[in-house]
Parts: sequence; structure tokens; C-alpha cells
Amino acid sequence: MFKRLQEKWGVSTRQFWIIFIAFGLTGTTTAFITRYVAAWLGLGPDSFWLWKLLLRIGMLLIGYQVLLLGYGALLGQWAFFWKYEQKLLQKLGILSKNTQKLAIFASGAGSNAAKIIAHFKNHPTIQIVLIVCNKPEAGVLKIAAENGIPTLLIEKDRFAKGDGYCPELLEKGVNFVVLAGFLWKIPQTLIAAYPNQIINIHPALLPKYGGKGMYGAKVHEAVIAAGEKESGITIHYVNEHYDEGATIFQATCSIHQGDDADSLAHKIHGLEHQHFPLVIERLLTK
Repeated sequence: MFKRLQEKWGVSTRQFWIIFIAFGLTGTTTAFITRYVAAWLGLGPDSFWLWKLLLRIGMLLIGYQVLLLGYGALLGQWAFFWKYEQKLLQKLGILSKNTQKLAIFASGAGSNAAKIIAHFKNHPTIQIVLIVCNKPEAGVLKIAAENGIPTLLIEKDRFAKGDGYCPELLEKGVNFVVLAGFLWKIPQTLIAAYPNQIINIHPALLPKYGGKGMYGAKVHEAVIAAGEKESGITIHYVNEHYDEGATIFQATCSIHQGDDADSLAHKIHGLEHQHFPLVIERLLTK
């Protein structure tokens, strides 16, 4: 049950338990305050039932939510609980749903990009508004054209040492960035513009087999050479270092005798295509 809930929220194990504790503290505190307020108002077993019901509803709709945000902030999980509250307000019709606009960065054939595009093709609140690529011959550009999605071809000096193409992203209204096989390091300029709003997928179980130069077939070859019994994928936030951002989600696959880098790559691609679009959706709708 806990594992399914963690996957639904799209958070790391550590973050999951911190969030779980915040919910527990909020529930306990709300119950204590409700009893205190009831006593202060003189409400007891013989009091009119409607007054007690209104008190409980008020504490649930207002007191509980305020406390939840407070504990979330104290435990360093404000972003999670603010999104949680926004989703609740949207369900109640108090807050209108905001459209999330994604940019996908990719350097190659674009198989992950294709799965993400297909997954969100008719989504009510999530749109793919831009494909960013650093290679003019990359297959992902053809996928973008077939789906009518604008593209942005970037050059290294401006990306790494200039403005990171932030003006173009902001012009498209991009508020979330997905790296799907993008091979350049993300500059600090872009990270600062999108704090905790850039995620990447890595074809191994980080922190193993990550870092500069570890991508694609090189990762699978290293895993096979080391005699590992399992590998998998890691979806993580992006920071200023290669593959060192906080883990959001991991999935594993077994490595059998006779597997080589190619067969392992096939298994990893299956995991990527299965999980990446779902994790993105959980992050943006939780």
C-alpha cells in the first residue's frame, strides 16, 4: 500500500515518510484543537448536534488545511503540500485549474518524447508546447513536426554561457522542463529560472552508474561489465551536477545470465516508456 502511494505521489522514499509524518502530526493536532475549542465553547455530549457538526466541518475545511501547510513548511515539504491544497481547491471548484505547459529537451531519436507526447495528447491541464533539441538531424524533431509541436534548435555557447534560452521558454509559457535523452549539462541560469521544475530520466539505479559521460549504451555496458544482478531507471530532479538531483522515482529489472548491453537496453526502454509519462503526470497533478 505504501509503495503504491509513493508512486502515486511521485516522491522519493525519504520524502514519502516526511510527508506521512506531516499528515500524522496534522491529524493529531487538529483533533486536539477541536476538543479544546469545543470545551471553550461549552459544547458537550448534550449540546445541539448541529453546532458540534459545524465545528468539525470548520476544523476540517479550514483548520486542518492551514495546519497541513504549516507542518509541510516546517518539514521542508511546502511545495508538495501547496500543490496538494491547490488540487483540493480545484476539486471543490474554488480554484480554477491551471494548464501546465511542458518543454521536452531531447538529443536523439525521441522514443521517450514520443511516449510523453502521446500520453498528454488530449490531457485537460497538461500540454507539450515546445521540443528543444541540440542536434539538427535528431529524430525527435520529426516526431515534433508530426504532432504539430513547435521546436527550438539550440547552440552550445548561448545555452551554457548565455541566457540558457530562457526568453524562448518564457515566451511559450513553459513552467516545467522534462529531459528525455538530452545530453548537455543544464546551466545554472536555467536551473535558477525553473527551481525544482526540471526533471531527468537516467537509465540506471542512481547513485550508481551516473555522472559525466554516463549515458545510453555506456551505462548498460558498465552495468553488464560489473556483473550486476539488476538495473533500472531513475527519475530525478536536476541540479547543477550530473545525475545528483533528488530522486523522484525508481523502477528495476532483473539482469539474467546471457544478457548483454543491447538486451538490457531493451528492458530499460520498456521501463522508461511505461513509467516516465505517469510520473510526470503525478508530479503535475498531485
